[in-house]
Amino acid sequence: MKTKLNYYSLLILHLVLISSACKKQNDWLDVKRSKSDVRPETLKDFQALMDNYVVMNNSAPTIGLLGTDNLVIPDENLGSLSQIEQNAYVWAKDIWIINQSYDWSLPYKTIEYANVALDGIIKTDRTDASYNNVLGQAYFHRALALYNLAQLFCKPYERQTASHDPAIPIRLSSDVNILYPRSTVENLFEQLIHDAGLAAALLPEFQKTNFRPNNRAAFGLLAKIYLNMGNYGQAIAFADSALNKNNKLLDYNSDLVSLDQTYRFPVFGRGNPEVLFYCQGGYPSTWPSTYSFQYIPKELYQSYQQDDLRRQYFFEDNEGADKLKYRGSYSGGDNNFCGIANNELILIRSEAYARTAKISEAMKDLNYLLVNRYKTGTFTPVIANNPDSVLTLILKERRKELPLTANIRWEDLRRLNTENQFAITIERKVNGKTYRLLPTSLNYILPIPDEEIQLSGLEQNPRN
Repeated sequence: MKTKLNYYSLLILHLVLISSACKKQNDWLDVKRSKSDVRPETLKDFQALMDNYVVMNNSAPTIGLLGTDNLVIPDENLGSLSQIEQNAYVWAKDIWIINQSYDWSLPYKTIEYANVALDGIIKTDRTDASYNNVLGQAYFHRALALYNLAQLFCKPYERQTASHDPAIPIRLSSDVNILYPRSTVENLFEQLIHDAGLAAALLPEFQKTNFRPNNRAAFGLLAKIYLNMGNYGQAIAFADSALNKNNKLLDYNSDLVSLDQTYRFPVFGRGNPEVLFYCQGGYPSTWPSTYSFQYIPKELYQSYQQDDLRRQYFFEDNEGADKLKYRGSYSGGDNNFCGIANNELILIRSEAYARTAKISEAMKDLNYLLVNRYKTGTFTPVIANNPDSVLTLILKERRKELPLTANIRWEDLRRLNTENQFAITIERKVNGKTYRLLPTSLNYILPIPDEEIQLSGLEQNPRN
């Protein structure tokens, strides 16, 4: 009973903080129109906006994870979750219960803050040494927020149809009175490349804190974008740009990782050489917390070899072998890590190499990752020559390396479902009823909140 009460207390506190943060943001945006003394005007002001942790580093959506095959929620636990989480878990036609969605509104709040900065910075002193840095941060945050929205509310990028597939509104002004229509997927990805590209050009290689993006994080975001577009040459090029000056990985044999810590990895990614940019998010059903209600599928856990340290550092079996819980977040706490890190970029480059018939390069990257994950002296480099086998192996390790990181598994299912050899059907049995998510299902695109449709007249996404 004590554990359950603690969970509800923490959940209520979490929701209160989110609500309070949202109210403060809205209050600030209203107040700044009428009181010039609180309107941001200097580069220092705009840097303070970019350093607003609640908005810029703590609101990444992870609802996609609920629809993946990387977690299981037993019937006895499902009723303890919010209705939104329950709906997402069974891919219900209607997910949002109050006509609103934090997975929609919070990224757009990030975009609004970025736009406030972008609209105002151009009026400041361009000779200031921090000018490019602050400007680059704003472009990065807008790009990342748009990318996160695209992975939930738009069709995956397909070259043949992207020019007319509906996407999301691309807000490019801080004026909240401007109504933006839905763009196309093609236009959205052009904007992502534009914003992330400018961020990469403007940002420094190092920042005072990993809460601020550096240029390697921007290159990494570009690699993610191009991977989702199926442009593997560009994915390699930008992963190279991110990794050429620092391709360090965390050796899981080091003292930075410990079973003596509940969450095993450094808090906020501090000291973790892989983390290029830190942000977090999540729902109680996706958190790696001690009071979470999800478990890891047995088949995923059994895919780790005994000497693979991820097997012990990512998971905990205190409740038994059938109730494995995730503890391996790079947040080092009870949130899902949603930032940019070298391990993901090495896997992006490895996959892109495999898809462009550069097998030796693909295996070199994969083995470099794995040797840092196995007990010292136990890893034997993997040797493979068949292109299809190599790609399958890389995708398997990608799932094992990033099981509950951001929405990555959801993103991978969406893009890989277009390839027959990787398309899968996910099946759940909940309270005696069977639910299935087919590879071609419209439910891989979440519904736009009704409130947004009523206010902006947007066309709703069709659902099964």
